[in-house]
Amino acid sequence: SSSIFDSFNAAPPKPTSSAPKPSQSDPMSSSIFDSFDAAPQQRRQKSAAHHTSKANIDATYEVEKEQPLHIPNCPALWNEWRERLIHVVAARRFLRELARIISSFDGEPNDVTMVDFAQRNHPLIPTGAAEVLRTACDSEGLLNSIFKSLSELGTSFGIDETVILEQALELLLTTRMPRRLVFAVLLQCLLGRGDLAEDLVRDAASFQMNSSEFLGFSNDTIVDSRDTRYYTSSLWARRESSSVIWQLELCLWLFRGGAFDMSGIALKETLLAVRVGLAAAAWGRCHNILDILIKAEPDCLMDFDAGKNLWRSMKIIVVNENTVDGIDGVTSGGWEFLVDCRREEATEMLRDGKTGQFLIRPHPQDPGVFTVSFKTNLVPTEPTPTLLYDEAGTMDKPQPQETSPTPANSKKVVKRDDVVQHAIIRLTDSGFRCGSFGPFATLVKLLHAVSDSLPFDLRFCDPPIKGIISEKGMQTSPNSFLFRKLALHSKAQYFQFQSSRNIEVTDVDDCLDRDSVDDGSPDSQVDLHRRFGLLSQLMFLTELRKQLCAVAAAVEDDPGAGVLPHDKFPDVAIDDDFDGSISEGSLEADDVEEALGVASRMVKPLLNWVRSREIDIVHEVIPLSLNEQRRSSIKLNASGDECEVPSSVTRGDSVIRRMIQGGSGVDFRTLRVGEAGNSVIVVLFGKEDAIKWLMSNETRNDEAVAKARLKLMEQMRIIEPITSSDLSIPKSYAASHPSTESRYRFVDPWEVEALESRSGETASAALGRGRYQTLSVGLIANSCEKIVRSAGGLHLLGLWSTLKGGITLTKALCSAHPPWERDAGGDLLMKKGFLMEPSPYDNSIRQHLYGNYLFRRLGLPQRFLALVQVELLDLKNVTTPSGSSSLSAYALLRLKRQGSSAPLNHKARSLDSACTQARKISKSSGPNAPASWGSLVRFRFPLPEDVNCEGRSFDADRESLFKGPPTCLQITAYEKKFMSDVELGGADVNIESLSSGGQIEEWVPLRAGKDGITWFARIRLSLRFELMCLDSSLDASESGKKERCPSVGLNKIIKLSRLGAHEDHKQGVKNSISTPDFGMFANMLY
Repeated sequence: SSSIFDSFNAAPPKPTSSAPKPSQSDPMSSSIFDSFDAAPQQRRQKSAAHHTSKANIDATYEVEKEQPLHIPNCPALWNEWRERLIHVVAARRFLRELARIISSFDGEPNDVTMVDFAQRNHPLIPTGAAEVLRTACDSEGLLNSIFKSLSELGTSFGIDETVILEQALELLLTTRMPRRLVFAVLLQCLLGRGDLAEDLVRDAASFQMNSSEFLGFSNDTIVDSRDTRYYTSSLWARRESSSVIWQLELCLWLFRGGAFDMSGIALKETLLAVRVGLAAAAWGRCHNILDILIKAEPDCLMDFDAGKNLWRSMKIIVVNENTVDGIDGVTSGGWEFLVDCRREEATEMLRDGKTGQFLIRPHPQDPGVFTVSFKTNLVPTEPTPTLLYDEAGTMDKPQPQETSPTPANSKKVVKRDDVVQHAIIRLTDSGFRCGSFGPFATLVKLLHAVSDSLPFDLRFCDPPIKGIISEKGMQTSPNSFLFRKLALHSKAQYFQFQSSRNIEVTDVDDCLDRDSVDDGSPDSQVDLHRRFGLLSQLMFLTELRKQLCAVAAAVEDDPGAGVLPHDKFPDVAIDDDFDGSISEGSLEADDVEEALGVASRMVKPLLNWVRSREIDIVHEVIPLSLNEQRRSSIKLNASGDECEVPSSVTRGDSVIRRMIQGGSGVDFRTLRVGEAGNSVIVVLFGKEDAIKWLMSNETRNDEAVAKARLKLMEQMRIIEPITSSDLSIPKSYAASHPSTESRYRFVDPWEVEALESRSGETASAALGRGRYQTLSVGLIANSCEKIVRSAGGLHLLGLWSTLKGGITLTKALCSAHPPWERDAGGDLLMKKGFLMEPSPYDNSIRQHLYGNYLFRRLGLPQRFLALVQVELLDLKNVTTPSGSSSLSAYALLRLKRQGSSAPLNHKARSLDSACTQARKISKSSGPNAPASWGSLVRFRFPLPEDVNCEGRSFDADRESLFKGPPTCLQITAYEKKFMSDVELGGADVNIESLSSGGQIEEWVPLRAGKDGITWFARIRLSLRFELMCLDSSLDASESGKKERCPSVGLNKIIKLSRLGAHEDHKQGVKNSISTPDFGMFANMLY
């Protein structure tokens, strides 16, 4: 025989014929280096010469056969080389055959150039993934086709199949294993080493998880499509990840088809590696992939409650609350299994389900009759057609299997529909019955009895969801839905990054100096986009963490359910002693703590990734210092008239402060509205007087500018107009008082509203100097939509909507701790030996002012409003220890600042005061006597915009006029009489000890002039904060604003004016009184 290893000592005898030797490209020649490019042999010109040549060739072969090759003293090493090369040739041919077969499901990795992969619209998975994962893997036909090719090669080369397989594995080891993972797994399956196949998959999954963790530490942003140096340097790692995740997914597809076994831990590790790797490959590249990744949950068991223990710092004990009568999963007495369907529909839903799944069907005519349908453990004996892979690597159509006639005494044939059985349940007067079972008082007890009588247990933990039986574990692979959806989108070129900017190579961190930002309001667009990009990253990773931790922590009862047994492959040698894996980590954890530790190890790279994003975002969204806000106040105060903002914007309160000075020429009068004996006073000044003052002091006699300045103060709600058309007063009064047509009232930035009902706590209103709307999901979504869309286009907006970004961000900012609380635990703030720590009330105001600052920093309209609730519980007279006699009492209450001298009596009170209904207080005695008053009053006030976290305004004039929030509750109690009410006394209650979410209860002494203290009132105070939204509607017209957010002060004036109105002409604020600190003017302010 001819060989490349012929002896070099003596040449073989040459044939005597002069016929030409066969060329190397001759198909009859044999060599391991067969040419695949050789041109076909040319035809001979003459037939005679052709026959002569053929004869000579045959003669040559005969001579060679007659003279067998004999190499004297052939070195053994040469024989080993020759055998080795033959094995390599056979293995290479087998790998080519294997590549041809698995090419039908894209098992061969495609080499993508970096230039192509750098295009952001390049798909991360093969476009044929949808077709591959649409049907389950026919592992029997696949392995039989591969084994058939292997047998043919072994026969042709005269080599054992095991030797070819081992040599093929050795060839694969010369390259990185994840690149040819499917090849290696199939080779191990053919060798019967399922344990090694699992270890190969686990090694690739571990490599993918670790590389994803390192990729996550990069400084890529999800904001735009700029090719930063971080993104460009990670392209190679992203390309490798996209190749590995598809190989791992094909391994899961093969596992679900029964090609090899995987332990539960290996299955979870592979699933986590696929999803984390896909997230890393799409990071900063395609937002839509991240969106689909969150929406398409894996097809496996998930336990979100147990998963919380993996990522929460405080461990929780999961208590199974879904237990009724000792049966897990039952929450509604068994009626959650009720599905309105017919027998055929129930059979169709349960046929391919798990053993023990069941549902209850109602009778269409008799309401007292039901039918329980359940999946049995019977196995259909009807022949099932199988799919085979032809020589081209494609799947043949299913061929019916030939069946031999069965004898009469053979086993009974089980049809496909016989695996679902049905039993009738009847509801009688004595209870529920099912055949001989019953009666039972409840349906769940009957179902429990039926379950005990069956050779299997009914699955009470799998109730139908919206009439659909859960099909966990029944998909072709755990990520089948995810990859099919991604493949369909990639075919349509759907992954296009939405951005109008050109792609340029820049450094994202050097685009803007973060310290250059000197504005506490919405910063520059670049910073704002960066912050929302970081928030999107963190929210995506947080949601992915919840999803994958639920997978890692879940404990499945039957991890091998739905996997074909290995006895389906008679031609493949499978080790019967296979225990899942040879590594110690594959052993199933029996103890709960051990299982938790194994799951924690699985998700550790992902948790590190999430923590790195959390660290990166804290100083961006929740700064540790408030220097930006302080710089803003310095800029506005120090620049004066040269400030970029119009001077009228920052000097509105300065105008008020100078107008109320003595000799200003502005006439202030009081308007009394309400009943004669119970009126409210409001300070007003004329429009004409204000215009004259502005012309002489501000606008240099320019009337148009003065009117514009006054109009701007109206829009900023520094002042509010009140006309006779707004008041419900007689026309004769308006005719005799034309000056009331153009009047203004001052608006306190901390304006207090006395609420009439609980619904008013979150009602839309113009309160203080802002307009607030009731918080809703729509307002939250609209507030973020414009920013997110400008940052990353429609795809980022879709991801933001999927993650419920607006709601998540709102909750996160509401729960953010201010810097001084994050630094808690240090030394107390002392000054000259006295404790200088703020009071609980001041600290609560500071916390929520800081929350408003965070919302304002991100350009969001959400704002906190404070609500104080006052409960009047009891009223006692100390002069009658045995108990006071019954009386009808009411009270006037208001929130005020310390030192305010505004009146609070039934003759005159301010606009922010409240009057309770008169209630009869019964006679009571004893220290523990029940509350007998029972009146309730609610107040709310806004937290202004232009203040720091201490509550101090940036405008010195405004701070001198309206200094901080109200800190005192003023109360005056009256006894209701027929002719004239009697004052029982009044008190000022300091609310400094009141904290957010807390309450205080105390007896308050009521002082009544010369009589001293004779009455005590028992009151209860509570403080909380409600979140609302600043009015940001596109309708900027005054009528639209008033309709959306009506003024609380104006509405109350209009309501009280229906009972009466009067303007004091003689009794007003004297022009000679100087009120630089607004103290003497406080009694007329409202």
